[in-house]
Amino acid sequence: MSLHIVVVDDHAAIRLGIKYFVQNWMPGTHVSCAEDFDEFMNILSDHQIDIVLLDINIPGGNSLQMIKSIKAKQRRLKILIFSAFDEMVYALRYLDAGADGYLQKDKGEEHINEALNTIVRGGKYLGNDVREYLLERRFEPQRNPLDQLSNREMEVCHLLVKGMGVSEIANSLLLHTSTIATYKTKIYEKLCVRNTADLLNTFKVHSIS
Repeated sequence: MSLHIVVVDDHAAIRLGIKYFVQNWMPGTHVSCAEDFDEFMNILSDHQIDIVLLDINIPGGNSLQMIKSIKAKQRRLKILIFSAFDEMVYALRYLDAGADGYLQKDKGEEHINEALNTIVRGGKYLGNDVREYLLERRFEPQRNPLDQLSNREMEVCHLLVKGMGVSEIANSLLLHTSTIATYKTKIYEKLCVRNTADLLNTFKVHSIS
């Protein structure tokens, strides 16, 4: 089976490393690379792609909207999110949006192979921590406060935690500052926090629980 896989990451060393892993996983696989979302979308316009390994914190991206844009171009393309963002916070959101797997960047080559094998077989890939969390939730439901946030609120929350102001976030997400201010108010209300320090603490505690 000959596959065409694209690695999308804004760090050249990571692109080259993943390309090496992929070619070891399945010799003969054609691997393309893109350093931002626009470059990747141009590749999709010119080539039929089987799998993309996609960092979600890239220029032109950093949003769940990426999944919808990709599927609009090539509906059958398999999407493996490969990110430094905590899988306990983001994995289920991206799978719900249409991704086929979520893998944290601190995992080794064997996990990359396992994720690719799972996706090629038509399955959905999640790390052990998320699978265990889902299993525990079936028998002992415990809501993570962050689960109360909508996908857009979660995006705004992440940027607030990174130290970005309302105007910066508005520019990043192409929204009006008043809209971001409203999201910020809702986030604070839902998480019962009063300031950015409280928000940061809540985010740290519940993103690793």
